[in-house]
Amino acid sequence: MLDYLLSPIRIKKMELPNRVVMPPMVTNLGNKDGTVSDATIAYIKRRAKGGPGLIITEVTAVHPNGSAIDTELGAFDDRFIPGLKRLTDAVHATGAKIAMQLHHTGRESFFLLQEGKAIAPSAIPSLVFGMTPKEMTIEDIKKIVTAFGRAALRAKEAGFDAVEIHGAHGYLLCQFLSALSNHRKDEYGGSIKNRARFTIEVLHEVRTQVGGNFPILLRISAEEGGVQMTCNYLKKLDSGFRRNDG
Repeated sequence: MLDYLLSPIRIKKMELPNRVVMPPMVTNLGNKDGTVSDATIAYIKRRAKGGPGLIITEVTAVHPNGSAIDTELGAFDDRFIPGLKRLTDAVHATGAKIAMQLHHTGRESFFLLQEGKAIAPSAIPSLVFGMTPKEMTIEDIKKIVTAFGRAALRAKEAGFDAVEIHGAHGYLLCQFLSALSNHRKDEYGGSIKNRARFTIEVLHEVRTQVGGNFPILLRISAEEGGVQMTCNYLKKLDSGFRRNDG
């Protein structure tokens, strides 16, 4: 079994030296403008030296109104590419490969909710923060679909070997998929086929932008209980932050 785990594998054009994958974990080490910091590089170098075949980065916002925290890395503008290239170079120097996790927080962002900028499939309060986002228009949906595709292309240009689309943990794609957070009456709500439409359009747009031989991963929550557990954990974190802030 260990020999199998440590054996190489090819996924489309990406060749991994082994099958050990480091999953995405938020570090809060990014700069306040969403760029890659020296601390981010130092962190990723340490992880890469451990020998995983693939490292998936922490959440990276595809749109300015899609960040969960103000230090979330960004991929919604070309100005982010140089810093992201530093990230891929650091990982490639160890022989590992790296994937970018493409992310839009939807309604689950405290500061976006406070500023009235948070968007979601329906105007239903955040499970974590209790505030209500704006319901997305069809134009909003199309813009975010396009944003995912453009962010994926920037990831490819910055040297990433793959992208992972974040459709889990109660964030925007998950909000569309769930009947608890999606009460829309149009083609993006109702049946599971309609609720999945947004995710499918994102996948299609990303594939169109990166080409047929570039690996695309999709992370989803298999059942709603996992989302609720995540929300409960985030509530505890939020309470701790507010106490520390006085």
